[in-house]
Amino acid sequence: MAPALAFLCAGVPLASLLDRVGFFESVARFMQRGVVPVAVWELWVLAAATTVVLNLDTTVVLLTPLYIRMAKRSNVDPLPLAVIPVLLASLASSVLPVSNLTTLIVADQVNASVSDVIGKLALPTAAAVVAGWLAYRRRFPAVLPSAPPEPPNRRALVLGGTVVAGLLVAFTAGPAFGVQPWMAVVAADAVLVCFTRLLPWRSIPLETATLVAAVAAVVAVVASSSLAADIRDVHGIGGLVGIAAAGAAAANAVNNLPATLVALREATVATDGMWAWLLGANVGAVLFPVGALANLLWRRIARDEEFRSARRATCARLSRSLPALVAAVLSFAVIAAI
Repeated sequence: MAPALAFLCAGVPLASLLDRVGFFESVARFMQRGVVPVAVWELWVLAAATTVVLNLDTTVVLLTPLYIRMAKRSNVDPLPLAVIPVLLASLASSVLPVSNLTTLIVADQVNASVSDVIGKLALPTAAAVVAGWLAYRRRFPAVLPSAPPEPPNRRALVLGGTVVAGLLVAFTAGPAFGVQPWMAVVAADAVLVCFTRLLPWRSIPLETATLVAAVAAVVAVVASSSLAADIRDVHGIGGLVGIAAAGAAAANAVNNLPATLVALREATVATDGMWAWLLGANVGAVLFPVGALANLLWRRIARDEEFRSARRATCARLSRSLPALVAAVLSFAVIAAI
């Protein structure tokens, strides 16, 4: 879990530093430069694509402050746009191994290829994304009103855009050269600290990272190999639905990373039971803040943005993610049983 915790500690300062140079405000002005309202489904698709191609933490760090800026510029409640990145960080995170550290860990442990992961989890992920959108648009507006046209800060766009472009390159090509995402984020933090002459040490979530690490350590001690074998041996539509629900519950009780490790103990091959558990742990992790490190990232970033209504945010996540979880789990169970 060390790489994920390092990303957590470096990701919140990165969002703060990018905001300090005015990057998110400038991008929001650029995206809302015309008089035509922005279709919210485009923001939904952008968050899904970012999660699939890069990873869920990147979606939260880069898109949450941007979407909040866009909402404020349009003078609307920021909650509907603010929850999009954290929702898609879970709903769309099971397509590729790189999309979520949990999936990457499973693929490495059982020697599953990219095509294996896509074959098992791509369609359930698509079902989750579509069901989540249908639930989202029933309550929230499908169009973001146009904002007053303002020219973006070119310096902020160039500086922030260069840093973000470097991050995207490092996230996609870096692992082949031994550069992990957290290393790239730390390097980006260092560059921005030099330009802003500000070290946002107060935003580093050390307490959160320590708590998650402690929970993971307890789970590692308590979990047994017989429990892992029982999870992997589950089959049949009813059994797979039940084990996916259990995976989601475990993720929201102890975080999805330790929950995934529970099913991996002494695993050598991937089974439908393991894929179902992983799907539940990934898609269902958004239900409560502790479910995923991306949720904790989002909570810190949203708090820094003076977006403090935790109860409203939890209700918004629950009402949109539960239909998505059901759609993903049912589609996986049916496909696996065919």
